[in-house]
Amino acid sequence: MVSDAAPELSEAKGFTAVREIAVGRGAVSGIAVSSDGGVLAVTHHGDDSVSLVHTNDATATLTVTEVDEPFAVAMSGRRAYVSSVAEGHDEVLVFDTGSEHIIGAYPVAFSITDLAVSSNGRYVYATRSGADGADVAILDTATGNKKSVGIAATTVGCARVSQDGRRLYVAANGVSTAELVAIDTRRGRITGTVEIGSPIRDIALSPDGGIAYVASCGPDFGTVLDVVDTRNSAINATYKIGDAAQMLAQLTLSRSGERAYLVGDQYVTVLSTTTQDVLGSITVGDQPSCAIESPDGERLYIGDYAGTVTVLEIAANASPEALTSDDDWTAPRGWSFSELRTLEPTPV
Repeated sequence: MVSDAAPELSEAKGFTAVREIAVGRGAVSGIAVSSDGGVLAVTHHGDDSVSLVHTNDATATLTVTEVDEPFAVAMSGRRAYVSSVAEGHDEVLVFDTGSEHIIGAYPVAFSITDLAVSSNGRYVYATRSGADGADVAILDTATGNKKSVGIAATTVGCARVSQDGRRLYVAANGVSTAELVAIDTRRGRITGTVEIGSPIRDIALSPDGGIAYVASCGPDFGTVLDVVDTRNSAINATYKIGDAAQMLAQLTLSRSGERAYLVGDQYVTVLSTTTQDVLGSITVGDQPSCAIESPDGERLYIGDYAGTVTVLEIAANASPEALTSDDDWTAPRGWSFSELRTLEPTPV
């Protein structure tokens, strides 16, 4: 008899909680960190506020209020880009974390579902869903010009841009299908799609952009992770992780690409991208909602539904070296619990 109960995860080694930042504005919806690691931008959708936290002094926190329903957040340099709902349209607000002021706003039609920004801050990408369809709005922050790339999907979700800024990867979810969509950012054209078995929850890219980790989840099967070779738009491996009771909120990678963090509603699962082993779990004070590593890879920040950001120091030997797109992939051998049911194809 096969049990549906997952084995208890041990605590992930190499992670030490050193501080809790009580932002105190309600549930943390999104979190991003500046390129120098000095500032965290934290959104609070239910509180209509955005908090800017200086990481070297957690008491130095500025909260900007009256930001309508902020959710998605992305940072480049010392600027934070935040989605907001305005009357008749959504908009992308630009925060200068140095002066701690809103210095710009880009009105955008339809509903923004996620934001990504190029490493040089020149372009902001906003995924949008509306009654007329779904697309990606490309905002030129230097000129203010906008263009869009239409996507054949009911809704679009998360967006992730490669380090070199040449490719954007978008989650496109339909009624019965889901696809990972690759976009050439220079030409503004779709260059490829990869069909995924269930609705995509999040995407994470390896440092060299050669591998896309695509996470999906459902109440019947828990979390599934597809490993996609972005060079040939092929799925190299598919893994089932954890139990159905643990619903996925976010997927993010370490800066080195050595670890993947699956943020669930109970704890954060830490995976090795090299060995495909589950390294353990991290539990914070309340339900975790999002996480991000510092640019130097020495700290992990986890936001939760109580409005707290937990700071964890990461040991140098927390995981082995990461795979790159040039490494050979072997058959799936980890990242799944034998006690769980085997995934079956979803009837069409």
